[in-house]
Amino acid sequence: MQLLNSQDVSDHLKQAKRINRKGEHVFREGEEADAFYVVRSGSIKSYLVTEDGEEQVLGFYLPGDVFGLDTTEDQLRMSSAITLETTSLCRFPHAYLADKAQGSNLLRITAEQMQRDHNLVLMLARKDADGRIASFLDDLASRYWSRGYSASAFLLSMSRQDIGCYLGLAVETVSRTLTRFQECGVLQVNRREVEILDHDTLRKIAGIRVEASPGSCKVAGVGSA
Repeated sequence: MQLLNSQDVSDHLKQAKRINRKGEHVFREGEEADAFYVVRSGSIKSYLVTEDGEEQVLGFYLPGDVFGLDTTEDQLRMSSAITLETTSLCRFPHAYLADKAQGSNLLRITAEQMQRDHNLVLMLARKDADGRIASFLDDLASRYWSRGYSASAFLLSMSRQDIGCYLGLAVETVSRTLTRFQECGVLQVNRREVEILDHDTLRKIAGIRVEASPGSCKVAGVGSA
């Protein structure tokens, strides 16, 4: 979905473009928040640090996603954002939100992202490890497809540890589950390269708990975390 479409904004897009190398922070928690960002290419991880010093992953942003809107009442950043690979961004001052048309487009994009956040809450509350990882991969596939990329083969720019932190799973559980999915013919995994071989089965695992039947490959119902 295109966030801004006037000629003036198109000119601004060219001027506001910035390239960040892998591992660079776009902003950090507690900094002054005076702008939001749109991902042009690459990917971003949003996270915060808990009171006990642990990192909690909040989300991953792909091309076309908006981030940087979460602020405190004092207009300070509530989270940090870091690049997972070389990433191209567009920076927009908050003044752009005053434009009614652009604000409406932004609202639609934000609503889609909020729906994804709500689905995550439900997923963490109701699904086992298989369901969480299947939901995560199915969501990534849908997001890539909506942007004109392949829904079957893509790179995981985030680490296994990041995925586990995001889904509330141990990194060992993430690795074991991906390996099991591969053994069952659902996925083909080569380090960070993922190819979905059986979308229907993946969606079934993501949607409901799939019980293993006698003689079938056990791809769900494990429930380990």
